[in-house]
Amino acid sequence: MVCVWTQYGRLFDLTGSKRCIDLGIRVDATVDLVVKTHRRRRHRVAVLNDIENQIQNMKERGLTGRDDVKLWKRGDKYTSTFSSKETWKLSRVPQQKVNWSSGIWFSFNTPKYSFIAWLATLNRLATGDRIQKWNTQHPSSWVFCNDPLESRNHLFFACKFSEEVWKGLTQNLLSARYTNQWEEILQLLLVQNRDKTETFLVRYVFQATLYALWRERNQITWRNTEDTGTPNSNGGQKCA
Repeated sequence: MVCVWTQYGRLFDLTGSKRCIDLGIRVDATVDLVVKTHRRRRHRVAVLNDIENQIQNMKERGLTGRDDVKLWKRGDKYTSTFSSKETWKLSRVPQQKVNWSSGIWFSFNTPKYSFIAWLATLNRLATGDRIQKWNTQHPSSWVFCNDPLESRNHLFFACKFSEEVWKGLTQNLLSARYTNQWEEILQLLLVQNRDKTETFLVRYVFQATLYALWRERNQITWRNTEDTGTPNSNGGQKCA
């Protein structure tokens, strides 16, 4: 919300906190307080002198007895109606839409499954290879096997353990299209020229499998931590 009482719109957008100090006006000051208490200053910056003129004009014109009108910013304009969509746009840096979004966010999904799938697709899950970047002392091996480096692609589904889970759930569903390669699986989620039910099943099984494996992986990790005092004691089976 914003009170527009000058031709410049919201003054803080124009001045920033430093120039508010130069003007001698607190960031949280109201128009009423400024009109009643502000003493004019001379500045080397032209825009600050223009603001001083605006304040002086307001003092001479006087404040009206009407209630303030609350406005919401929508793009470069201010309106009396609130839009959650426009507010969301203003609160984030817009990014180009990725081609895999429809395979992650789809109708009738389970939010917690989609969230983990989204993090995995961005490669933001705290797998061993990523943890090693900020904690070189942390074990990086995979808890389901003795592979020395746990990565997103190994976890989903290069590891023999996770591949068996994935294969058992999807081999009949995918038939000749079956694959355990991460990038190829992402492409399968986007296929448009097949039955809608099949598309939904592929996407849902993919996300449910990711969620189940990630949850089991974390449970084993923390059980090992409690038993040995060291994260990931490599108690799993071998890949090969």
